[in-house]
Amino acid sequence: MKQLLQNILLLLIGTFIGTLNSFSCSCNGEVSVSGSLKYSDAVFSGQIISRNLSANVDSLGIFVNDDTSKLNFNWREFPIAIIKIKVDKIFKGDSLSDTLTIFTPSNGASCGFRFEVGNKYIVYGSRIDRSLINLKRQVLDKKIFWTNLCTRTQNWNTTEENDILKKIK
Repeated sequence: MKQLLQNILLLLIGTFIGTLNSFSCSCNGEVSVSGSLKYSDAVFSGQIISRNLSANVDSLGIFVNDDTSKLNFNWREFPIAIIKIKVDKIFKGDSLSDTLTIFTPSNGASCGFRFEVGNKYIVYGSRIDRSLINLKRQVLDKKIFWTNLCTRTQNWNTTEENDILKKIK
């Protein structure tokens, strides 16, 4: 009887650990600077001035063109981190202002990038969020961009900035 209980416990633990991967972010390798520049609508650097969470996706002007009827989750239940960034350099993008908004999923498990207020970042942003499987979320406001862990968005560093500058010349 004791052996049976141990086997059941091991099976439950194994099942639980196996399901953790299904809830984690998965990227398809690292993208090059030139590839990231090509597929990003805007690339800029700046300092984070605020970070807030919102579960009220409808109030943010987010819409989905895809058919959501076959999804096994409610995309509106995924909170969004709303980041305000004071832009200091624009590497790519038209008519960007000195302060932009970045949307990213609220946590790393859903590929959200963790921005810290006061830190400086290089952001690769897109008009469409592709971090949720089979779902393209979009915002029409030209001052809002999506980013996630699978982009080259990162803490600001001279190496990345120099690589960007080399590629855009």
